[in-house]
Amino acid sequence: MDAVQVSTEPDPLAPYRISQAFRVGDLVITSGQAAIDRDGNLVGAGDFAAQAEQVFANLAEVLEAGGSSLARVIKVTIYLTDMARFPDVVALRERYFTPPYPADTIVEVKALALPELEIEIEATALAAGSTLAAK
Repeated sequence: MDAVQVSTEPDPLAPYRISQAFRVGDLVITSGQAAIDRDGNLVGAGDFAAQAEQVFANLAEVLEAGGSSLARVIKVTIYLTDMARFPDVVALRERYFTPPYPADTIVEVKALALPELEIEIEATALAAGSTLAAK
């Protein structure tokens, strides 16, 4: 089985020598998506909501480039610089994901790649098939 690189155009992660994602069979595995726009600019310095919106927009775009979508996400890892944002993350899950909600790990970190970043999300999603609720 091959791992096929997934990227968008332009690729905002290219200057950092990071692949945006790989498609392996029927899975899309993304790198962490941060509040960086298509031109590589930071979005929402000091504004958690604006950063989260950009993160999910980036995540949706790279998943679609890999043949998937937010509706097919089965696992996320969310990195926060302040765990006090946990209630905001719960609201974001409800806004951007649908039941059955993805498996999830949330980690508080001292810092992310840029000092102004407050949230980063990596995901694994299905490229074929659907997520089904437990019976």
